[in-house]
Formats: sequence, structure tokens, C-alpha cells
Amino acid sequence: MNVRIAAASYAVPPDVETVDAIIERERERIDAALRPLGAQARRQSLESLGLSRVHVCGARQPYDLALEAASSAIRDAGVRARDLDLIVDYSTLPGEGCQYASFAHKAGADLGAAMSMNLSFKAGGCGGLHLALKTALGWMANDDAIRTALLLTGDTPPPGNRSMLPITVQGDAGSALVLVRDGTAGPLLLGVEALTLGHLHDAISLSDFQGRPSIQVDSLRIQAEVMPIYFLNLFRLVHKALARASLVLGDVDHFIYSNISQRDREGFRRALALPDGKLPSGPMLEFGHTFASDLVINYVELRKQGSIRPGDLLLFASAGIGFTWGVTLARA
Repeated sequence: MNVRIAAASYAVPPDVETVDAIIERERERIDAALRPLGAQARRQSLESLGLSRVHVCGARQPYDLALEAASSAIRDAGVRARDLDLIVDYSTLPGEGCQYASFAHKAGADLGAAMSMNLSFKAGGCGGLHLALKTALGWMANDDAIRTALLLTGDTPPPGNRSMLPITVQGDAGSALVLVRDGTAGPLLLGVEALTLGHLHDAISLSDFQGRPSIQVDSLRIQAEVMPIYFLNLFRLVHKALARASLVLGDVDHFIYSNISQRDREGFRRALALPDGKLPSGPMLEFGHTFASDLVINYVELRKQGSIRPGDLLLFASAGIGFTWGVTLARA
């Protein structure tokens, strides 16, 4: 099956906060999260973030950002909204005051995609893009009528919950991809591999705290249960995806990875034994971590720079709450 990424786009809110300001404002919450860890682990979680600023929602909320990104991607793909056959929303944190049961259904109405099949799921976090791609490819493979798919997401944490230390500090964005079957433009999808481990679903959880939604990070569980297998699972999925496409690691021209932290990027680079400089920070310094939009932002920025040439092999990789890991291969 020939399915291509016909277009990709992202949108960020205009307001910006520094990571230092967020850490200072959420100091009590951060201290409570880090308290179970040893002194060295606490220090490392703060010193190796590599994040300086994030864009934050104000007047423009996640749905507005997702809709803007979707409209741009549809236009760039050269398709009409009314010709969309499938819309998949993979937002995990759509905003505290979100009134929509599904961004996919709302976007279908607002865009004018009257006949699209509209789907939504929440648990995926930074790995949600791979789950959305796998879902879209499954529908396209099993229904000849589904030829064009829109994948979209928009995320912002509950107020006062931007810190997810010892892991990251969260910013906001919306993003979208348009997939076209039997198209001629855009990277050809070669394969998507994903893995979820449900027993780790509450290592990072959204719960009620004093009557308001709150993100809870179990730092001891992250350290003892998640991290020992975190990069191992990414390593396995990378090589599984490459093997299924009859490729090897040396064939990859661009590694497109999430912006969780500089520590996380270095861990991924070392896990794959990539040389120094093979995984530069890139847009992470400008946009910080934006949950599931990271991969789209990093891909779009590579294209803007003219770094992606015809025939280049792209490897997208990320992991997030759920707990979810994913890898996608595409040929430009």
C-alpha cells in the first residue's frame, strides 16, 4: 500500500514562559515530586533539561491550534476538506475547559469534512503520533474508500502542572498531518511499530487534587520500572521497523526525536550508538517540549531548512504516557 505524508503543519500560541519561571512558580510541587529520589538524581533532573522556554496557551487554546494546523496541512496537501475520509484526534491533554468530546468530530464540522469517519483516543502522550499513524494505515488498508486521512492533536497541561519533573517541563502546541493513499508527493510511509505496557499506565497519571485536575509523576516508579526499559524498548522498535523494511540503522538519514529533554535525547543517541551531532537539539531550544506535536514540529523545521532531500530515510521515534513507545519509517 502506498501512503504518503502529503503535508504536515503545526501551530503554537504566541505567549512564552521561561522554564526557570515555571520551575520557580511550581517549586512546591516539584520538591514533592523529587523528594523520593536521591540527591544526585534530583540534581540531574534539573541540570540536564536543556529546555529554556515554552509556548503557553492563553486566549488560543489547544483546539484552536489543532484547527489552524489542520487547515494549513490540508491546504499544503492540495486536498479539499470535504474529501477527507478519516480524521484521527490523538490529543492527550486538550485543556482543562475543553468542551468537546472529540477534536476529530468538532474539526470535521468546522472544516467541512461532512463524510469523514471521526476517531479520537487520549492515551498515547508523546507516542500518540505513531498510534494515530498505525490506526490510519489500518483503516486505509481495509477500506478502499478511505484514501485521505487527517491526523491532528492539541495539548496543554492543567493550570499549575507544567512541570513533569524529573522528566520534563511541558509547553503547548497543535499539529496535523495529511496522509494520502497512492499520492505522488511527500514521504512514503514504510512502516510503523508501536508498543504499550498497560501495567505502567499510572507512572504518569492525571488525577484530582484539591478539586482540580493534576498531573502526578511517580518519580520512584519512573526510576525503578520505566527507565530500565525505556531506551531498550525504543532500541527494539527501531531495529524491528528497520528489519521489516529490509533496512539497517546506517541507512537512516534523519532521526526525528521528541523534545522531552536534552538528557532524554542523549539517552536515545547513546542507546543507538549514534555519533555526536547526529541528534542535534534543533527546534527544542525554541519550542521546548510540546507533547505529541514534537515530532511534527521537528519534521516541518527540517523541511523548512531544506535538509530533507529526495530519497532520504526518515526515522521518527518517541515514547510517552500510557506507557507507549513508537517508531515510524518514511522515505522522502
